[in-house]
Amino acid sequence: MKLQTIYYHNYEQGLPQENNYILGHTDDSTIIVYQAFNDSIANYAIENQKFGGPAYSFSRMTWIKPNFLWMMYRSGWAQKENQNRILAIEISLEGFYKLLEDGVLTHFDNIYASQQDWQEQLNNSDVRIQWDPDHNLAGDKLKRRAIQIGIKGKALEEFNNQYIKSITDITAFVNEQYQTIQQNDKNNWIEVISERIVEVSPALKKKLAIPDTFISDYILQLIQQFETTGEIDHEEFEKLLNDKEPRGDERRKMVEYIKNYKNLHFSRYLLQKAIDFRKSDDEVEGNDPYICTSPDLLMFSYFVSKNKTTIDFDLIMEAKCIDFDTWCGFDGEMIFYTLGFEGTRNYLQNNVEKFSQNTVDYFLGFTKEYLYDEIAPRAFWYLWY
Repeated sequence: MKLQTIYYHNYEQGLPQENNYILGHTDDSTIIVYQAFNDSIANYAIENQKFGGPAYSFSRMTWIKPNFLWMMYRSGWAQKENQNRILAIEISLEGFYKLLEDGVLTHFDNIYASQQDWQEQLNNSDVRIQWDPDHNLAGDKLKRRAIQIGIKGKALEEFNNQYIKSITDITAFVNEQYQTIQQNDKNNWIEVISERIVEVSPALKKKLAIPDTFISDYILQLIQQFETTGEIDHEEFEKLLNDKEPRGDERRKMVEYIKNYKNLHFSRYLLQKAIDFRKSDDEVEGNDPYICTSPDLLMFSYFVSKNKTTIDFDLIMEAKCIDFDTWCGFDGEMIFYTLGFEGTRNYLQNNVEKFSQNTVDYFLGFTKEYLYDEIAPRAFWYLWY
């Protein structure tokens, strides 16, 4: 998995500000967890793509963290002794969920029959789960709580031999951000790993005291209206747009929803409606095309891109050709996100008649290095409100 970064001032937009939530960087089948080690352990892990060697112990409990900033707080941005190397470990979501299912909370909770029962489970378990205050960029405590998972023994061996898909050394990236923080130069924006809520089963939500939903009542009403009638009111849609005046709280709630959830049919409907706004001028009575701008098209395109199908790619391309604020580099981020780099290139080459030769040639000119090295660090700027 290629790590996507985001500027910190955009990171918190759309994330819950209190309660227990698992935040992480995921795709459809894997999740990134972080650990900090000394050079000896880190070098072995990078070379062998698993843990081991004389400095590593499988009998000692090791802690993994899916939240990047929580790892930065614990390691002091890789400045603490024996924590000077930060590893991003890609593991299967299936394995991650199993650790949560097998884990025992480090504090007593009424989900256990008694305190004695909890203590016995804790003593006999190879997996422990702990909630701690999350922290912001400055290291200040937040009301939101972050999860970390302790593993040892058989569970650690399974983690090492079955769950791990790749291990990446991100120490250089961490050191670069730390130096920028030390300079205290507000013109240099700090990058962090882009994260969203990691959804778990109802049983795990109950066990881990995670709120059942992060969807606001307003968004739930919109979804219910859409599922009932196949559309949402024109006036309600306008409230979601960036340039609608006066601006209310509705766009913020939509950003929160889009950043953390997928909804196949609702996402397609919203993007198509935004496209219709931009196309309208006098074509569609009642639409004001000037309040539906490129950030709106990008926001709804991002929502659609999570579906990962050619249908969604075609819809995003339609939005691109309507506006997206002329032909610019940010387009590549959205166009290639849906199908991936090679998948996008192949689809474009096989569908020249659908998009035109000029359009296909334009996007075939994007290199993987440009998309990952230039665009990714600036990703998701349009998720604002």
